[in-house]
Amino acid sequence: MHHLEIRLMKITAKTKISAIIKNDPHAIDVIASINKHFRKLKNPILSKLLASRVSVADAAKIGGITTKTFLNTLKTHGYEVELPQIDQEDNHSNQHITKMNKDNILELDVRPILAGGVDPFEEIMKTLKTMPDDQTLLIINTFEPVPLLNILEKRGYEYETERPEPGLIHCYLHKSGKAPIESPTATATPPADSFEKVENLFKGKMKEIDVRDMEMPMPMVTILEELEKLTDGNALFVHHKRLPQYLLPELENRSFQLVHKVIDENNLNLIIFK
Repeated sequence: MHHLEIRLMKITAKTKISAIIKNDPHAIDVIASINKHFRKLKNPILSKLLASRVSVADAAKIGGITTKTFLNTLKTHGYEVELPQIDQEDNHSNQHITKMNKDNILELDVRPILAGGVDPFEEIMKTLKTMPDDQTLLIINTFEPVPLLNILEKRGYEYETERPEPGLIHCYLHKSGKAPIESPTATATPPADSFEKVENLFKGKMKEIDVRDMEMPMPMVTILEELEKLTDGNALFVHHKRLPQYLLPELENRSFQLVHKVIDENNLNLIIFK
């Protein structure tokens, strides 16, 4: 039986999986039992990357089940949940069927990457960056990459997903021709003196970490982990090799701000704060 404070946490369709696990680490076992795709949360790296990006509704979609089914399973294990009146989140895929041209396909199977415990995000973004605009990228996966699709949709891509057989997802990505929705966090250029101002503002109230010698995706995992532990009124000072573009949407989703200062071509200082 869960402790009282854990059961008092009301879980909704919008609750982040990371918030549930942070409140009760044993929730990983409960979620992993719902669907075989959620067993990936047992992998510490994927747990940090996947859980930090998705809501309950997103996770249900990844597992191919309804949000209500997900929440009802948590409810049977003693969690307090709020069931959606209409499963509008579960119709998400139907809103993105674009009937795109599939004559010019570039195929990328990310299953071996995931099997190695690595987030395929960087490989997917690198492939999209180098392929011609008239080409369509086919991502082969075991689940629908909802967090990735949400990010790419903002960057001017359209997508279509197919389930040719149980446990196999084909996701087609193509440039939509629409202007991307620029992220303020990712695109804004801070004033030249903003780093020093923020550094002075949080003087004596910064946790300092160095991720320069870590292999991917550990820099992002480590930063997200430290931000989860960050207390109000404090900031995170990061020694990095470069500006982490893939981290920027995650910071924006969590309402964090970022300033940076280039030291040399392999050294960059970041301050992340609210």
